[in-house]
Amino acid sequence: MKIRVFIVEDEYIHLEAIKIELSEAGFELAGECRDADSAFERIKAACPDVVLVDIALPGKNNGITLAEKINRALNIPHIFTTSFSEEDVVLEAISTNPAGYLHKPVDRVNLAAAIRLAVSREVKDERTEEKPRTEPGVVFTRVGDKLLRVNIDDLLAIRADGENCIALVTARKEILCRTTLKDFCKQLPPSFIQVHRSFLINLDNLDSFNEREQTAVLKGYNVPVARSFRKSFLNSIRKV
Repeated sequence: MKIRVFIVEDEYIHLEAIKIELSEAGFELAGECRDADSAFERIKAACPDVVLVDIALPGKNNGITLAEKINRALNIPHIFTTSFSEEDVVLEAISTNPAGYLHKPVDRVNLAAAIRLAVSREVKDERTEEKPRTEPGVVFTRVGDKLLRVNIDDLLAIRADGENCIALVTARKEILCRTTLKDFCKQLPPSFIQVHRSFLINLDNLDSFNEREQTAVLKGYNVPVARSFRKSFLNSIRKV
C-alpha cells in the first residue's frame, strides 16, 4: 500500500514541484491545501499518513499553529517544507514535534527519506510504547501525544472516516482515531454490531429504529442501516 501524503503549500510553483517529486518517488497524493485556516478539516477528512507543511501560509493561522494542532488532535506525523532558517523560527517549529524539516526547493531523495522515516518512526512508536493496563469496559486510544481512556458503555457508534481512520461517537463528542474499523471492532463486546459498511453501533444504547428512514437512533444520533445488514440487525434487536 502506498504512503499517502497531504501537502499544505501556498506557492503554486513549490506545490507542483513537490507533487511531481512525490509521484516520481512512488507516494500517493492524499490531498492539498493552500492556506492554514481550512487545511485542518481537509487533513482530518483525508486521514493521510504524513503531512507536508509550509511554515509561511496565508490566513489567521500559519504552518506552525496548524502543525501543532495536527500533532495534538490527529497524531499524524508532519514535515516542514520551508525557506526559513532563522533560529527562532526553527525552534518554534521544533516545539510542534515535527518528523522532519526540509528546505525548499525540496529534492526527491531527501523528501522520500523524510517521509519514510516519519512513517517508520510512527510504526515503531506504536509497537514499542508501553500500553496502559486495561480493565473491562475500557479501551485506550491515541489522541495527539496522549492515550485517552474511553468507556465502551459511553460509545454510541463507531464510524469509518476514510481508509485508516475511525470516529468514536459518544453523546457528547467524537474522538478521531488512526486505525481501521475492522481492527478496532476486535476490542468490542458482542453488544456492538455492524449495520453499515461504515458503521458499528452499540445495541445497549439503541433507543429506536425508524423503519421508514432505515436508521437506528442512539440518544439522538442517527445511523443508517444498510439493506445488506438489516436482517442481522433485526435479529439482534429481537435478542435484546
